[in-house]
Amino acid sequence: MPWKGARTGAVSTAVWWCVAACAAPAGAGLAEADCRSEVSRFEQAIGTVRQTSGQEAAARLKERLLPAEVQARLLEKEGYCGVARYLRDKKLTEPKTRF
Repeated sequence: MPWKGARTGAVSTAVWWCVAACAAPAGAGLAEADCRSEVSRFEQAIGTVRQTSGQEAAARLKERLLPAEVQARLLEKEGYCGVARYLRDKKLTEPKTRF
C-alpha cells in the first residue's frame, strides 16, 4: 500500500498522498465515479492519519481541511464532483499521474 512507509506524525505526507483528478466529463456517470474516487482517496489519506496519529488528530485535521458543514453543503448541491473540486482548489489533491 502507498502509505506503508509513512512515519508516525507525518500528517502532511499522508494528506498529500491523495492523488486523483476529476476527468473531463465524457459522460455524467463516468465523471461522478471519478469524483467519488477522488474523494475516497482523500478519506483514505485521513484514514492513514487516523492509523498513525489517532482518531482525535485525524478528526481535527479533517475538520480543518474539509469542514463537515462545507462537505455536507457541497454534497447536497453539487454532489461528489463539488467536493472533489473543493479539494483540488485547496490543493488537497493532485492530478493523477499517468505513465
